[in-house]
Amino acid sequence: MDSLEFRFAFYARDFALSVAFYQEPLGMELVDGWDPPDGKGALLSAGGTAVIEIYGAAEGQTYDGPSPVTINPAIQFENAEAVDNFHKRLTGKGVERCEAPQDRPWGHCFFVVYNLDDIPIHSYCEL
Repeated sequence: MDSLEFRFAFYARDFALSVAFYQEPLGMELVDGWDPPDGKGALLSAGGTAVIEIYGAAEGQTYDGPSPVTINPAIQFENAEAVDNFHKRLTGKGVERCEAPQDRPWGHCFFVVYNLDDIPIHSYCEL
């Protein structure tokens, strides 16, 4: 496999809040968005070729499908900055569902933050 891009896509229960969560405090850049009559979407860059794609219901409607957590997903990012610094930045911006970083036996410092749809986002760097 020679992948040109990694993309994680999901339907958000609250589209606007989910996009805002990935933009601030996670710091991802909105690179594209759309809002046709049948639903909306956004692409956010996580750096390099990693992209988060968020779908939302059409204006005036709500998404009532299964929660993304029923498929047991996790988004994982290897950070260029120290995980401790990234964790401090997130908690300093008011992110509450953010576990404390821990050194793991396999050689990573690791923590988990949860998005608004309860999808775990793993953040790690090498020790």
